[in-house]
Amino acid sequence: MCTSLAAKLLAIRNDGQSATRLLRTAPYIGAAFLGCSIGEQTMKRRDLLAGLAGIPFAAGLGATAAAQDAYPNRLVKILVPFGPGGSTDIISRLVGKQLETVTGKPFVIENKPGATGMIGTTQVKNAPADGYTLLLGSTSTLAANPSLYKQMTYDPSDFTTVAVNGSIGNFMLVKPDAPYKTVKEFVAYAKSRKEPLFSGYGNASSRVPSALFEVTTGVKFEEVAYRDAVASIQDLHAGRVDCVFPDQVVGESYVRSGYVRALAVTSRERSALFPDVEAIAETYPDYAIIAYSCFSVRKETPDDIKRKLNRLIMDAIYEPSVMERVRQLGFNPVPREWGIDQCDAFVVREREDWTKYIKLAKIEPQ
Repeated sequence: MCTSLAAKLLAIRNDGQSATRLLRTAPYIGAAFLGCSIGEQTMKRRDLLAGLAGIPFAAGLGATAAAQDAYPNRLVKILVPFGPGGSTDIISRLVGKQLETVTGKPFVIENKPGATGMIGTTQVKNAPADGYTLLLGSTSTLAANPSLYKQMTYDPSDFTTVAVNGSIGNFMLVKPDAPYKTVKEFVAYAKSRKEPLFSGYGNASSRVPSALFEVTTGVKFEEVAYRDAVASIQDLHAGRVDCVFPDQVVGESYVRSGYVRALAVTSRERSALFPDVEAIAETYPDYAIIAYSCFSVRKETPDDIKRKLNRLIMDAIYEPSVMERVRQLGFNPVPREWGIDQCDAFVVREREDWTKYIKLAKIEPQ
């Protein structure tokens, strides 16, 4: 048993394996060492130290040693804090599929809707900071919610944004047979009524454009909250609400099919995908608001994993077939070379802008 001790250590060292392998082998090495005579132990102690000198140790063995292994080396979960079919869900699946192709590891999408994204976002906050649970962040969760709710179960500073997918304007949708064809006609119709119109929203990024429209135009809405944007569009079609303001990714298929009608877009310019749909800013120049989505991780995640995710995701977004679909959805991508600092700074700026929007819209925190 004694004669094989040095050989065991040298095999681990020469094979380039880590402290994790040593931990698995330790009981056998210990048994071999104790089985030696006193003289042999003296000799083997030298062998043991020589063998250990060639094995890469990381501080804290366990989790830190695992972090040194090639990332990713197992399944990665992308948690989307909204239901299927929304912009965050669609983007996560596009990018996740490309990441699987590049890394050879599964990237699984998990939808966790509820509380305007707070439930799913909090789940990521409470997950291990190892890069294997990603948050599909958005305007709602990282920019608007902090100004809309007094009791938050997370803080945006709990996360580092490692990649930005791009920005996009929202639609202002109405029923196909609605009597108004322009923003000006809609406002005139709303002001002619004694009772307010109903505006539905499925998240913060569709609620704030509606409230800002009220303040800007002087119309009055009764707000109706939904679990997600798709449910609000379905109720619009059914005539239970008069308008909704979902992002263009969510609304695109419903507009193209004639299920609902796009009266306007919230971006300052018209959408290249819908050039016949006016921008609200054409009638009300002070009105303009956009949304975004991103990939974030817990801030305590090791820096090397953050950097790896940044390059993997930004390259995935710019893969030609993915980029074609991203542009088809109406997203305006950020530069491919953006690193973590630029991505994180973008999200901070957007949070500052949305804080201003919410104050202008006179929405009181709940």
